[in-house]
Amino acid sequence: MQRFSTPLWRLVGAVVGWFGFTFCFTLLYLSAGVVMGLGGFCASGGPYVIQTQCPDSVVAFTPLSIIVGLVVVGISVYLSRGFGTPLAAWAWPILFCGLGYQFLISGLSGDLTGIFLAAMFIIMGLVPLVIAFRADWRPVLIGSVGLNGHPFGDTSAASRLAAPFGREDDREPIAATSTDWLLSLGITIVCSALGIYLAMAAFAAVANSGQQ
Repeated sequence: MQRFSTPLWRLVGAVVGWFGFTFCFTLLYLSAGVVMGLGGFCASGGPYVIQTQCPDSVVAFTPLSIIVGLVVVGISVYLSRGFGTPLAAWAWPILFCGLGYQFLISGLSGDLTGIFLAAMFIIMGLVPLVIAFRADWRPVLIGSVGLNGHPFGDTSAASRLAAPFGREDDREPIAATSTDWLLSLGITIVCSALGIYLAMAAFAAVANSGQQ
């Protein structure tokens, strides 16, 4: 386990986590939007006559994005070990609030079920995030340790969420510096933007190929 506790592995965990998760979530979000536009249901394959056929993009990306997204979160938590914006704290809110927004769009077109599901999903997404922010907002944004593994001066519940494997460093906690903030938030923003962009490009490519 110690060989995965180096600065390089922490950096890999943060980069792979945020890029991979946002890539998978964007694919799922776009797939959900397509399904909502088809009336909330479609199918593909099977021995029966299908009234609403799922587009190729939905068939290709929906199951893949869910499975790979879960794997990426696990890898990120294991490797980053408290460094960077904690994906463990943000994955659930992003997933449920994002899908809740899709239900809301559907509900605004007259689907009352969509309004109900939107409210439920958004509440489910926001509650754990609000609880974590109320405990201490800093580790929810930059994690509980620096790139070198030095712990920040925090022992709150939010810090424990940011480092689910526990604190592995016995050194005296220190205050996070501006470099720590810039590195953690920079990785999150850049990798997320890249993941979203590439996911949109991949989704559009498969959707366009299915129309030809």
